[in-house]
Amino acid sequence: MVTPIEFNPDDIKIPKLKEIPGILRKKAREYKRVLAITRKPKMNEFQAIVKVTGLGMIVIGLIGFTIFIIVQLMSKLA
Repeated sequence: MVTPIEFNPDDIKIPKLKEIPGILRKKAREYKRVLAITRKPKMNEFQAIVKVTGLGMIVIGLIGFTIFIIVQLMSKLA
């Protein structure tokens, strides 16, 4: 039996209209800080990232294909 989720409406905090600009200002400061410390990768860094990502995609694809083949063989044997 599924029971409904119980919650107290008083626990939900909805920011008041006057608090929203403060929240947006805080987020904008966080985004500005992140953008200040980031930089464009050099070509050799980019190539390394592409190689590692491609290798990861191939490995995950091979694992999925292997599982698919095993399931297909098991279904034919059953």
